[in-house]
Amino acid sequence: MIYDYSKQAVKESLNALKIENHKMREGYVHKLLDYYNGNNTKYYIEGRFDLDAFREVPPYEANITKKFINKMSRVYTVGADRNVNKKYDKISVLKDSKMKHIERMTRLIGTIACRIMYVDDDMPHFDYQPIYYFHPFFGADPFKPVAISYPLMNYTDEVSNSEICQYIHWNDEVYIIFDENGRVIEEKPHGYGTLPFVFTHREHQSDAFYVEGANDIMSANEHINITMTEMQLGLRFQMFGQPVVSGADLGNNQRFGSDVILELPSDANYNILSPAGDINKVIENVKFQMELVAQNNHLSVQFAQDGGETPSGIALKIKDLESFEDYQDDLALWTQYEHEMYQVERKIAQTLGIGMPEGLKLDFNEPEYPMTIQDQIALDNHRLSLGLMSKAELMVEYNKDLTIEEAKAKLIANKETQEPIVEPEDDKSQV
Repeated sequence: MIYDYSKQAVKESLNALKIENHKMREGYVHKLLDYYNGNNTKYYIEGRFDLDAFREVPPYEANITKKFINKMSRVYTVGADRNVNKKYDKISVLKDSKMKHIERMTRLIGTIACRIMYVDDDMPHFDYQPIYYFHPFFGADPFKPVAISYPLMNYTDEVSNSEICQYIHWNDEVYIIFDENGRVIEEKPHGYGTLPFVFTHREHQSDAFYVEGANDIMSANEHINITMTEMQLGLRFQMFGQPVVSGADLGNNQRFGSDVILELPSDANYNILSPAGDINKVIENVKFQMELVAQNNHLSVQFAQDGGETPSGIALKIKDLESFEDYQDDLALWTQYEHEMYQVERKIAQTLGIGMPEGLKLDFNEPEYPMTIQDQIALDNHRLSLGLMSKAELMVEYNKDLTIEEAKAKLIANKETQEPIVEPEDDKSQV
């Protein structure tokens, strides 16, 4: 692409971006990240309570958002095999761990940008930087950015705050650093011939570039925080019965308790008012909210008090069938993003004189489910009976240090040394 738009246009866009940073999407992303990281989530519910309430109990801050997001992000649970060459294996050593985080953030926010860079240090490697707050520029395709701008410092709550002092703008030819007033600080060609970013989405785009994030999970998290705070306030003021005396003046210094005997006039009445609230209903409501948002995302939750046996691997697989289609969709998406990233890596490598083949052979490692001994024995016998594997291959599966030839020799040796067990005959001499 030819860099055909003026710096003035970029400057105007950045000025508009500075204002837009503190509008809906900016605040939305910030809130999602707060709930995921568990950062000051009380801020979002404080306005729903009287200020005096938090002098009695602290606001409740659960973090179901992180638990749900991490559970839903399964593509990089056990990483992926990328068959390129040994050089690529060395310089992409951080990729699985970085991609696991990028998948989670994509699942959380909906759409993020990932900058791909080459770090030339003591251990040269590719690095992958997720960008959450950014402004895309589009050409003919409204779904594929041709340039991107984003701040080099964290945003503040105040629009006029000058601490946001630098923005960086990238296209397929150059990067430009601007100050807060849009003045160019640095402009330099990067030489990659492509925009060194890949944009990841939690699902396929429909009618807009941005895809909505985990709003349902965040909202459920907020509702749970409100409900649990209400419950804590209720417990604070209503957990114990309120003694009430009528027809007698006991004074303000009168102490109540099981170890105190009250002397009351004959016409006085003493009662204890019990709280009207039902704590169990509150707890059931919280569980219902968690179960509902879990079901909507093809997850299941199990509460500690539910008890029961730990399900086997086969039972977990059967239970997981509902989310299998989602997993397959995710695999298709992230396969696409992996290939897009590889092409960017290849362009960057070419500028550095690093040879990389044109294509990428990718294989995602699927997560394994724990099995009981009985389940594993049944599965092994099933595979042997159908001829899906040999006894030697099964032995190698359990002992990775063995070769097939060693396993075959061991099977022969075992067969020769094993003697049949002869059960003793019943002693007929005994009555």
